[in-house]
Amino acid sequence: MTYPHETSSIFFPPFPHPFVTISTRQTLLQAQRHFAGQPFTAVSPPHAGASLGIDWWLHVTKGLSCPSVLDCGASASLALEALHRGITGVICRDFRAGLPADMKDRLFSQRPPCEDRLALKIM
Repeated sequence: MTYPHETSSIFFPPFPHPFVTISTRQTLLQAQRHFAGQPFTAVSPPHAGASLGIDWWLHVTKGLSCPSVLDCGASASLALEALHRGITGVICRDFRAGLPADMKDRLFSQRPPCEDRLALKIM
C-alpha cells in the first residue's frame, strides 16, 4: 500500500490514496474486497493503454466506484481518447497538445507511486 506522505503532489482528489496497480479484472475484484468499501485508485500497469487498449481498461474497471488511471505511455492521441471515453485519469509521458480546461486535472506526465505487490497480498 502507498501512503499519502509518499505520493506525488500532482495527484489530488478525485484520486484517493492508495494507488494500486491493477492488471486484471480478478485483481480489481480482490482489491475491492481488500479495501472493503474504502476508496483507492486503480492504476493500469505501465504503458498498458498503448499495448492493451482503452477497451481492455474499460472492461477491467467496469463497475468500479473509485477512480482509475490508464497509463498511455507516450501516446497523446490515446490519452485524449481515454479522457473523452470517461476514464477518470490518464498518464501520458509526452503530451504537447492543448487540452480542454475540464480535462487538465486528469492528465499526468508521470505515474503515482503504486503498490504493485498488493495482488500477492490479497490473493
